[in-house]
Amino acid sequence: MAAGIWNLLFGLAALAAGASGQFHFIGTNSSTLLMAVGGAIAAFGVYQLVRARKPGG
Repeated sequence: MAAGIWNLLFGLAALAAGASGQFHFIGTNSSTLLMAVGGAIAAFGVYQLVRARKPGG
């Protein structure tokens, strides 16, 4: 469950950093890509949290 929380927080931070326009994905000059990757990591964190709350999961 802790991994899901960390992924959610890290993903939201990357999403916010990309939205600010001051940060870019490593090796590129794309803040849009940083936002996409941050969103994917946040979505994975939500998936982990939902799966951890299910009984027997």
